[in-house]
Parts: sequence; C-alpha cells; structure tokens
Amino acid sequence: MPRWQKQVGGALIALIGAAGTIWMWHAGLTTGDFDPEGALSMPAFLVLGLGLILFPDYDEERLSRGEVISKLKDWRKLTPRWWAIVILGLAAGGMNCYLLSQRAFNP
Repeated sequence: MPRWQKQVGGALIALIGAAGTIWMWHAGLTTGDFDPEGALSMPAFLVLGLGLILFPDYDEERLSRGEVISKLKDWRKLTPRWWAIVILGLAAGGMNCYLLSQRAFNP
C-alpha cells in the first residue's frame, strides 16, 4: 500500500479519535455521563492516527533498515518509535478518562 494511502487512513483514524474525544467531553460536561471505554480509546486513536500521518509504519521502518520481518509476529514487529506511539496513545486515553471523570462528576 502506498504511503499516501496510509497517511489518508491515519487522517481518518485521527479525525475519528478527535471527534470522539470532543463528543466524550461534550457528554461529560453537559450530562455528567460519558462512556469510559470511549474516553480511553478515542484519544488513543487520535495519537495513533497522527503517528500514521507523520511516520512510516513499523513494517516500512524495518524494511528500510534492511531487516527481515518474515519471522516477526504480532507485537514483535513494533519498532521503538511505534512502541512509544502506542504507550503515548494509551497514556493520553488514561489521562483523558481520569480528567473527564474528575470534571464530569465534580462540576
């Protein structure tokens, strides 16, 4: 798949993550109720989508360095950069859920 197609996919993922995050905050602030799974996952989608826009995916990254990826499976394919993006996405989701729960239940 060409890089530009991956970037378009990343933009769509980031857009969904941003829209979902905004919606969670809207719901949390107006009704005091929000979906915790959505509050965790939407910021993670935003970060992962931005990662796809800005950086080559982990397969491209490994192949450009001349690595053989045929024997790598699942999470072992991730490069240090993509591990950092995954961890940052999970941290953003956790922080968003924490802040939203504090704000929604203590207006």
